[in-house]
Amino acid sequence: MFSSTLKRAGVGVVALGLTVALASCAGGDPLAEETGDSAGGTITIGNQAFGESEILAQIYGQVLAANGYEVAYEEGIGSRETFVLALQDGSIDLIPDYAGNALIYADPEATATSAEDVEAALPAALESLGLAVTAAAPGEDSDALVVTPEYAEANGLTTIGDLAGIPGVTLGANTEFETRWRDGLGETYGFGDFAFKAIDDYGGPGTLADLLAGAIQVADIYTTTPSIAQNDLVVLEDDQDLFAAQNIIPLLNADVLTDDIAALLDEVSALITTDVLLDLNAQFAGDDKPSAADVATEWLTEQGLL
Repeated sequence: MFSSTLKRAGVGVVALGLTVALASCAGGDPLAEETGDSAGGTITIGNQAFGESEILAQIYGQVLAANGYEVAYEEGIGSRETFVLALQDGSIDLIPDYAGNALIYADPEATATSAEDVEAALPAALESLGLAVTAAAPGEDSDALVVTPEYAEANGLTTIGDLAGIPGVTLGANTEFETRWRDGLGETYGFGDFAFKAIDDYGGPGTLADLLAGAIQVADIYTTTPSIAQNDLVVLEDDQDLFAAQNIIPLLNADVLTDDIAALLDEVSALITTDVLLDLNAQFAGDDKPSAADVATEWLTEQGLL
């Protein structure tokens, strides 16, 4: 059902600051919804408040809109802890996400790390949350612990394990990183005794500024972020595969998903490679500052999907 589980929408409204008017625009005829007719209701697509997520939301949304669905966007939702509630209460219907982190959220005991194993484990793990996923894209944007080249040279750093035992290390990342990964870093790499600075911009300008200024020594910056190459940052090798594969996935309220929607999402996901993500992110960060919608439109047009 397109955003039709609104009897619990108050939770999402509080969590996201959404208006009742926005959430309630998505009701409709259940029969029309099951046929995939856009008259059945609006598909509301969220993003996680950083550029790549904004672009991917537009890519999926524009493909659905081009195929007859009515689409709305909810910007800047933020962390997984928040947008999962929004999916569950129907405030949003779909959000681009990352396979490994989605699996760990749904099943904290999951041990899958390869792209194939993570994708295979996801549907069952998400079912209890009332969520669903379509096919993962080949493109991946993983968590990466990065340092400046000067810090890497001074401390002989090439892998995450090389951080073990270095005193006075402050790691900067989004708030949820600490609870999600500190124990694993300690158990896998002996790197659990670090100070933590919460910087909630998903490896964005604030994280980069703190790293370059020395306010933090290690940053979690996702692998498709242009600033890594632009600043010659050193990505520490995750040679023990702590961070599970993070292929792009469309994450949905399970009531929304139809065969028609799945086919449309799968078609576009199949074209999203890691190189595509790097290129889209570089365009978005370019001097002319295009909107996420314009970046998505140009790419989809080039692919013959618009």
